[in-house]
Amino acid sequence: MSARSGPGYSRTMINVRRGLVVGTLALGCTAGLASPAPAKTVTDTWQISLQMPPQLWDDAASLGNIPGDGIDAFTVGTTKYRIRWANATVRQLPKYMLRQQGGKYGTTTAGLYDRPLAKKQLTKFTLKQRLLWLDADVLLADAGSPVCQGLTTAQLTGVLDGSVTDWQQVFGGQAQAVSLRVPVDYLGKPRILFGRKVYPGAQTTTDGGTLSVTGGAVAVQKLSYAARYVAAGGVCAVPIDGVAPTEQTTRDRSYAHSYGVYYVDRKKPTKGIGAKPAPLLKRWEYFLFGPVGDSFLTSAGGRQRYLP
Repeated sequence: MSARSGPGYSRTMINVRRGLVVGTLALGCTAGLASPAPAKTVTDTWQISLQMPPQLWDDAASLGNIPGDGIDAFTVGTTKYRIRWANATVRQLPKYMLRQQGGKYGTTTAGLYDRPLAKKQLTKFTLKQRLLWLDADVLLADAGSPVCQGLTTAQLTGVLDGSVTDWQQVFGGQAQAVSLRVPVDYLGKPRILFGRKVYPGAQTTTDGGTLSVTGGAVAVQKLSYAARYVAAGGVCAVPIDGVAPTEQTTRDRSYAHSYGVYYVDRKKPTKGIGAKPAPLLKRWEYFLFGPVGDSFLTSAGGRQRYLP
């Protein structure tokens, strides 16, 4: 990563996506004032520890890499920084995340959650949350399949739990076996989609394999991955209860299996165990919520996540 000279985060402010205010470089002095203090150079290694549940790991495990692996050089006021980032991502069970992250004894900097935390949880652990991206779990079928007409929630559940084994059970007519395909995660286990860890009788495959859904085959996938292939016309994203999964129905949450991913961090990050200096946190948030983070979210892993 090449050295940078800003934006930093001084008194001159600009608005960027999601209402985040990121400061800009302010150098020089006003005529007639006393000479500025000598410039100071800080050379250090900074780290953000970011935790997330297993269902978000494939989407966000590399999020900590967005500052790059070179020297991050920038200036704030009269202080010059030369920073090497060594961020860590942690795969954690949701029931432990709040305890490890929030309050006086939190040891991780921030966490990602695929649902908003309740006000009671935020208050108890002294946290705040911001929407980072939106996505949806979808069922894919061949564009010419009758499944593209749509399923009810009960029919979808039957396909996922293996109780619907033939499309004749749904549409009548000639018998045609149901074949469900599920992409695997980085450990080779079925990816958690539609809140499910287990898909009885399903065939595991790659992301690309979920697009091969000829005949009676269907596949579960994320809309952020599938949307461009749906637009090309080879596959359809199956409507559920009459609502098709699209960018619009994901944004307005009218599609029942859409969700937001929330970035949650501490309200008072410079206090307590695991706290980080304010310059570190501001610089990290400049990356995450600025153009670098936007580029990651709309391209990494072949996924075009929807930005708020």
